[in-house]
Amino acid sequence: MAKKTQESLINRLAAVSGTASTYFSAIAITLILGAIVVGIGYGTRTLQNRAALVLDHGNVTISIDWPQASGGGTWMPQASREELIDLAREAAGPSSDILEPRQLKYIATAMEQSGWFASSPLVTRESGGRISIRGQWRIPAANVRYRDQAFLISWDGCPMPPGVEAPKWILDPASGPPRDATGERNFTSPWSGEDIAASLELLDRVVREPWANQVKGIDASQYVSQGQLALITDNETRVVWGGRPKKPALGEVSTPQKLEHIRQLVKDTRRIDANYPLIYVNQERLQFDISATAVAKRSDADDQEEPTVTKSSRR
Repeated sequence: MAKKTQESLINRLAAVSGTASTYFSAIAITLILGAIVVGIGYGTRTLQNRAALVLDHGNVTISIDWPQASGGGTWMPQASREELIDLAREAAGPSSDILEPRQLKYIATAMEQSGWFASSPLVTRESGGRISIRGQWRIPAANVRYRDQAFLISWDGCPMPPGVEAPKWILDPASGPPRDATGERNFTSPWSGEDIAASLELLDRVVREPWANQVKGIDASQYVSQGQLALITDNETRVVWGGRPKKPALGEVSTPQKLEHIRQLVKDTRRIDANYPLIYVNQERLQFDISATAVAKRSDADDQEEPTVTKSSRR
């Protein structure tokens, strides 16, 4: 009996010893693996730092594939290009971070938020540590006059940074440019309001016509209240167009008919306004306003200087 009791005690001690051994072995394995992971991480970072020191030439080299002008070169002014390169360098961080995996993502985000790109550009690292940026550029469509300030807008309806002068204008929309939560201008959001969308739509039709140089801009001030757009000519006269090209107002003629009216006027008089101060091309028959009020408007327009606007900053 004593012998069995002794054997049972020995077996229990062996079991406890085995459990403890397993427990401490697990702890040891965990510590070893943790040390390996830390070592790998430290070693990888050390290797990155050493490689960065070899590739670091004291400055991050940025190469941007600039938008092309129809006659060669680029339409982007030198000052705007320098500002964009500085923005990319700031996003890249120190040159010693040349192998930081997130560096390219930071640059792409900064470029997209700058307002110059239609979407996030492709940012790659070339030989010698040079960073290359390629993407789809926004194209300036018009200057927008809002509360006597001038803002640049692209063909996709988003505001753009200042620095480029567009030849055409959109005058007096109901709403200003989009802003973010901090009050800064939001270059990634379209300008709100159907009046802006309708004006860009009409402007896109106008610039294709041979008489486009007679159009100074689109008056959007009456679109919200009356559903009407008007062409403002280089003589400060008005050609009432009406509703947006893709959605003419009820009772108006079609967009092709409006264009035909204007083409006929140009053929007969060489002018889209037929030398009248106010003309309507949105009805079946052309209407000319020769009232005293219209004549007074023409007289005032002849004496009037260019509209005064204040160029906007990034705000």
